Amino acid sequence: MTAIRLPLTRRTLLAGSAAAAACAALPFAWAQSSGADRWRMLVNEAVTADLSISMLAMRYRSWAEYLGAQIHNKQVLVDPIIDIPRFVQQALGDQKPLLVFGKSVNHLAKLVRDHGYQPLVRRPEPYQAAFIVPKDSTIRSVEQLSGRKLLLPDTYSATAAVARAEIRRLNIREPYMSHTRFQDSVAIQVSTGLAEAGVVNPTIARKWKESGGRVIAETQPVVNWSVLAAPKVPADTVARLTESLLAMNSASGPLLADIGVKQWARADRKEYLALLEYTGE
Repeated sequence: MTAIRLPLTRRTLLAGSAAAAACAALPFAWAQSSGADRWRMLVNEAVTADLSISMLAMRYRSWAEYLGAQIHNKQVLVDPIIDIPRFVQQALGDQKPLLVFGKSVNHLAKLVRDHGYQPLVRRPEPYQAAFIVPKDSTIRSVEQLSGRKLLLPDTYSATAAVARAEIRRLNIREPYMSHTRFQDSVAIQVSTGLAEAGVVNPTIARKWKESGGRVIAETQPVVNWSVLAAPKVPADTVARLTESLLAMNSASGPLLADIGVKQWARADRKEYLALLEYTGE
């Protein structure tokens, strides 16, 4: 997707932030009963984002407008967050967002299990992280990572969580694990020899193979990117949001393409519990 850069001034960005803050100050129950016209959608781009906050807000704006039109003609304000701990902090604050869309699925799963968030939809395909090595590496299997330099993305990322889970499951002894900020940084450092192997998401893994690198293993499949509703969102609103999101599969293809989703599938709470059983979180 080609990013369209608009002339956003500092004053414009501050005004947008103020609007989001005003929205955050409205508890969901109060917003619904008073007819307040602004709800918040918290977006977690995790550690794959390569855009500014303002550009991310633009990426999700059309989707937010679609959702707002579906539910009582509300205005849904996008609050994009890249930093994972800050995303969790915002989701757990006193003023809950109406919706959460996240890529850090292990943290989404904890919101579901421990804090009452309600799963709506998810990407249909499972999420599997990949263990990568250079094409000329002597490492042929994941079991050979014992004692090797293994590079992972951000320690809070879902990629790192499922990688650690797979290492425990296979009882791989004492790989030297370190972390870097972004997913593509893992591939770069493995290709330059700064790490002997790495763990990346499916998108980076596909590009790695296309450029001649090898994938020696994948983690177990787990639930993928998801949309959650806040704990106190009423059942009828949850049902309407879910059906509106599923309707995008046939009616709103361009909106899905903008956010990197081919289609939605109905989510089930059991999938998130299974993920956390795997990761041990």
